[in-house]
Amino acid sequence: MRQHLLGFAPWLLTLSNAFAQGGGCQAPPGADGAAAEIVALSGQGQARADGAAPWAAAALAQRLPPGGEVRTLALSSAALLLADRTQIRLAAQAQVRLCDARPAQTRLELAVGRLWARAKGQGVNVELRTPAVLAAVRGTDWDVEVDAQGRTTLTVLSGRIDVSNAQGAVVLGPAEQAVAEPGQAPVKRLLVRPRERVQWVMAPALTPPGWPELADAMAPDAAWRALALQALRAGRLAALREQVDARLRAQPADPLAQRLRAETEVAEGQLDAAQQRLLDVWHTAGDTAAAARRAALLLALEQGDAARAFIAQARAQAPQAVALLLADADARRLDGDADGALALYRQAAAQVRGAPEEGAALVGLGRALRERGDLAAARAALARAVQRQPHDADTLAQAATADAQALRFAAAAEGFGQALAQAGDDYVALAGAGLLALQHGQSAAARELLLKALVIEPRYAQAQVWLAVAEYRLGQAGAAFDALERARQADPRDPLPWQIAAVLHNDAGEPEQAVAAAREALVRLPYLKSLNPLASDSQGSASLGKALADFGLEHWARAYVQQSYYPLWAGSHFFLANRYESEYARMSELYQGYLSDPTVFGASEKRPGVFLTELHEASLGLSGTREALRNTAAADAGLRGFSAAPLPLAWLLRADGVAMQPRDGPPGSLYRMHAPQVQLALGARPTDRLGLFAMVTEGRMRYRFPWGLDFGNGITFSDAARYATRRGDFGGSWRWSATEQTWFKLHRVSDDIGLLLDDAQWGPQAYTYRSQEYGLYLRHTAQTGALRWSLGWESVRRSAGSEIRDDFVASPRTNLERYDMPWAALEWAHGPWSLHAAATWPRLRFQEDNAYRDSLTGEDLLEPESQGTRLARQLRPRLGASYRWGPGRALHWAWQESLHAPGTHTLAPVATGAIPIDYQYQLPGSQARKHAVQLDWELGPRSFITASLSQQEIRNPRMADGRLYGQAMGALFDYVGTLAPAQMSAQTQIDPYQGTPRFGHGRLRQAGAALNQVLAPRWSLLASYTWADARNLGAGYEGLRLPGVPRHTAVLGSTWRHSGRGYTVLGMVYRGGRFADEANTQAQAPGWTLSLAHALESPSREWALYLSAQQALQPGEKPVLWALLRWRMGGTP
Repeated sequence: MRQHLLGFAPWLLTLSNAFAQGGGCQAPPGADGAAAEIVALSGQGQARADGAAPWAAAALAQRLPPGGEVRTLALSSAALLLADRTQIRLAAQAQVRLCDARPAQTRLELAVGRLWARAKGQGVNVELRTPAVLAAVRGTDWDVEVDAQGRTTLTVLSGRIDVSNAQGAVVLGPAEQAVAEPGQAPVKRLLVRPRERVQWVMAPALTPPGWPELADAMAPDAAWRALALQALRAGRLAALREQVDARLRAQPADPLAQRLRAETEVAEGQLDAAQQRLLDVWHTAGDTAAAARRAALLLALEQGDAARAFIAQARAQAPQAVALLLADADARRLDGDADGALALYRQAAAQVRGAPEEGAALVGLGRALRERGDLAAARAALARAVQRQPHDADTLAQAATADAQALRFAAAAEGFGQALAQAGDDYVALAGAGLLALQHGQSAAARELLLKALVIEPRYAQAQVWLAVAEYRLGQAGAAFDALERARQADPRDPLPWQIAAVLHNDAGEPEQAVAAAREALVRLPYLKSLNPLASDSQGSASLGKALADFGLEHWARAYVQQSYYPLWAGSHFFLANRYESEYARMSELYQGYLSDPTVFGASEKRPGVFLTELHEASLGLSGTREALRNTAAADAGLRGFSAAPLPLAWLLRADGVAMQPRDGPPGSLYRMHAPQVQLALGARPTDRLGLFAMVTEGRMRYRFPWGLDFGNGITFSDAARYATRRGDFGGSWRWSATEQTWFKLHRVSDDIGLLLDDAQWGPQAYTYRSQEYGLYLRHTAQTGALRWSLGWESVRRSAGSEIRDDFVASPRTNLERYDMPWAALEWAHGPWSLHAAATWPRLRFQEDNAYRDSLTGEDLLEPESQGTRLARQLRPRLGASYRWGPGRALHWAWQESLHAPGTHTLAPVATGAIPIDYQYQLPGSQARKHAVQLDWELGPRSFITASLSQQEIRNPRMADGRLYGQAMGALFDYVGTLAPAQMSAQTQIDPYQGTPRFGHGRLRQAGAALNQVLAPRWSLLASYTWADARNLGAGYEGLRLPGVPRHTAVLGSTWRHSGRGYTVLGMVYRGGRFADEANTQAQAPGWTLSLAHALESPSREWALYLSAQQALQPGEKPVLWALLRWRMGGTP
């Protein structure tokens, strides 16, 4: 103890002077009466309650009272978390006194030594006093050093600091430094590389588990190794240095002693000296452990290029050395080269000798697999690592983190507890425990744990991302974006921090910042490790195109989502489901999204989840529509949530009802209708590889004409019609790896209709209709390097029977429809090029049987009639190519041959690259051939243009009686689209086709151009024009216009984003003259339609109001008014 006191002797006078200058130091207590907590301690430290108390040994997790002091001894360091969440790292031989640590004011006094600090992101107000200056800190990241004479050097990395004393004052910004001697004015200077000042913070602590060689009792020098290990375990690093120096005096070439000496230099903050020593050891002794450690230090010094070059040189001399294999794998992992890193980790694990080496290799492998999203393989590798090193805190923490991301919360909690019991300052365990708290919805607890982890290891990029989400949930948006900035500094190539920044900026109502972040993420997409940790919702809120879409920049949004499309990530499918014009394509993408991630059913309606979180949320919606023909009222109520115990399960229970009342119009529109419906959806992950979902819908509808309906042929309808539907969908996915999945899906649908007609001649006529549909869908998708391929098969079988019956005659009709389709798709990417090839081989058979029978005997009164259509198997290819040369810049070409399946959806791709199949112009059974080219060009951060040319020919098979096959079957209903929570979106419809494509054979030529422009940070403009030549080629209709397609269509839209998710949208659509029918007898006049929409939410997002009005600018037209009020309760803190 006397030796340590003598070490502090030069400080005593300075310390007393500093405290005299600062006056009294009495801090208001924190919530638990503590001003700070010691969260890490390397070596030895001391603490005392106030300046009059004696010094005592400091301990991990010790809480320091207001006015308390802490100091570190030689070769030691400490990390503190203040009550106001300021993070502090103390270097060796530093002494600090803790004063105020409140949200509004923090006061510190540094007597001597060096500290690094990072203050909270918003409202920073920290006062730091040294013997030479008073520093008023306004944020956020700074380093200060006081020598024994009181000379102060203060460096700002981010934020602003006002430095002053009685002799003068300076203001420091980022990359600026002030130097002040006691009694002299501070002097400011600019730094070229300011981060070099805090490289000592990045140095890892010296711990016994990292040195298994010291425990080798069989070594010839076992005696000094044992003494060194004893000093290391006791934290007496000065004694360790003395023992190492003694050993080097006797054996200067001892590589183990030289490596230990380098570690003591690291502990002293002499990283350059340490890496030079390790280089000498490598050159003289060929010690691969020294080479690997030098590579790690170079990475810590942010000399990545030098580290990679050195690893390559070292591996050329020792290509099979495990230490170098692991060093190379670590560097590749940080560079985003997941495949290269995994190969090296596996190679190292296959040739290790001894438990420590094998454990290190397995930990590296498991961590890389976890980051890539292959959680099953990651957990298996980390479980083996725990078997090899059951008492290693880092190994336990890495395994528990994988458990947490796999939603095995109980196992994760147990693992983190074991890791922290082994080492209370293990930053991986602290950060992982923070992630677990975040997943439980405990944002405040998560923030505290993550701050503790990050003061120990600020470069832990994943933890910075988790902290950002916790801060945002707690309403600290500035702190959240600050944490994301630090994540980007720690891992510059990773697009995930940028992608999350885009989500949060968009949610906060900052569209221009959100778009800029999405652009940066798109640039870094080749280095993406995995999107699996990023939760989605059924709006695709995490997609890179969402910020653009919510800003009304629809063409731009589609360009971004196509460049970032990944078929095994649910976010891509959900976002595209809200983009496509056709109901068939939308339903297809929704089902593929739920197969990719069945836990989406539990996503919050109030806030973007980013990470899947346990929650329970209730919602209620009331809406009303007033239009020319009728008034409509609707209500819905829902419960949704997610829980991880006993297995990860998401659920949604929803009930809704619609009521319509007639106003005015033709007789066929004067009906009253009531339609209640109930839906239940469940999504589960029973294992890491298996995901399952089930959806059940049951609905009823009743409508009647209060004044009756006269068909004009002696038949009237005055009773009520009843309709009932039941639909069940069940599906799942099996994850073979992070890049390979198999999907399966089944469904069963039944519909029943009953009504009674009055025939003036034959009396009451009972009409009934019943249909049954069964579907089976399979898909397998894998990505191998630059090649992505998919195979699938799907089958739909539908039968329907209808009948009109009275007391004498029955007229039954039976329809039978069978469809199946094998298909395959390939995509190959190389540099800016991507090539697409796909083929389908569908077969469709349809038969209709009609009879005319005696109601009593069932005897045929007329010869039964039968007709149908059959489309034999035919290979229908699709080809495409894309050339991309930057974010939002691409040229696309596609040739598509397709058959519109008779069901409501498909698991096959519904687009070729960026060019979709235009199902909105097709009926079930339509055969289409399309050729298209499209240019997307992002002119700058505020401008985007697109242009397209296309031609397609569409054939619809006809029945023998002239009816189209698509009209022969009854309507199909799919309710998967109603499962999504109502969320605010300023989406602009860019293809406002309103027709029904009932024609036999036609050709559609289109040319379009659009401009998307950001006018101001919250104001945008969209303008588009489409020219169309739509000609009928069918017999008897040659040369006529196709129904519903105008020659000229123009869309103008302007969006103003409010704070949060609120918006105001003004839109105008021009449609040229067109016809509603194939014979061109029902003309529709050209004209403009004006629309206005406004949405706002309460600050808590418990209440939301949506309003819209639409007016056709033609004489006599009445506006359509709509309003929706939503209430939400629960969610996550």
